[in-house]
Amino acid sequence: MAMCQVCRRTLLAGERYRTWRWARRDQTVYVVCEPAARDAGAIRIVDAFERVQVGGLTRHVRRVA
Repeated sequence: MAMCQVCRRTLLAGERYRTWRWARRDQTVYVVCEPAARDAGAIRIVDAFERVQVGGLTRHVRRVA
């Protein structure tokens, strides 16, 4: 499970994010929140987007919709 460190929202499976650094820590930032991270003085560490991976119970859970 990943959480955006700007808006504090839990990212859903398949959503894209990048790793940014501020306050001497690597932070996960949702794509929509990147302008706010840049304005806060964060530095983007990873150029490529990463996606939230689904794991765990996926083989045991049926899709409803």
